[in-house]
Amino acid sequence: MAEIAIEYATGQKLWTEAETARRLIDAHLGDRSDVDNVTLSPSTESIFCVSVEGDRIWCTDPREWIDSMEAVSAARRRLSELS
Repeated sequence: MAEIAIEYATGQKLWTEAETARRLIDAHLGDRSDVDNVTLSPSTESIFCVSVEGDRIWCTDPREWIDSMEAVSAARRRLSELS
């Protein structure tokens, strides 16, 4: 079972974007038997990243628009590689 984590910079008020990405990943991938959990991980770094099993698989500049569907696609690709 894989854990998916969304890391986001806390100082840049990205919680809303992180929660949106978490909901989308959970909605699109949460019913897969290989997904254990989708969590939010605040970070002191200036980042917005998605990790699968601790490996960062997708990052974007947190100062720009965040496309949460890209995060879903990246997670789906990584899960396929792990299968």
